[in-house]
Amino acid sequence: MVADNLNKNLQSNIETWFDALVANLRFDQTLLEHEILQEEKKEVYTAMISGDHDFMHNYARNGSSTYFIRNMVDAYISDIIKAKSKPKKLALELSNSKILVWAEITEDDEIMEDALILAEAKINAHFSDYGFHVSSTIVEDVDGLQIPEHYRSIEIA
Repeated sequence: MVADNLNKNLQSNIETWFDALVANLRFDQTLLEHEILQEEKKEVYTAMISGDHDFMHNYARNGSSTYFIRNMVDAYISDIIKAKSKPKKLALELSNSKILVWAEITEDDEIMEDALILAEAKINAHFSDYGFHVSSTIVEDVDGLQIPEHYRSIEIA
């Protein structure tokens, strides 16, 4: 009985999902035919119609990278905010598959150092299966090192 209800719900969800997908495609078709479709969507459909596999895979890769990197940054910052200490300086460099972290902490601030290492480990444990990772450089204020130019400073509240 329960299995039958689950199967019916799944079938209903499948049908609803495909109906919505087809309706959205038909709507986009109409907009494309009348030349009023958004330019980005027009490029994607044109590439799909013409079989431009390079464009389609690059488009998907860029979307994937944006999605995963944004989620990684959000999770990393969230973990750092929860720590009982804060870095004196924090900077990131983002690429298509990794985040480089530059963190300056107060000399001998083991709590912050542990939090930075743990945040990196948690992010890598979750996202490495998708080909994304974080790599941290942790320095102490007494080292007197400047944030490298290719990093972007961020403020932690």
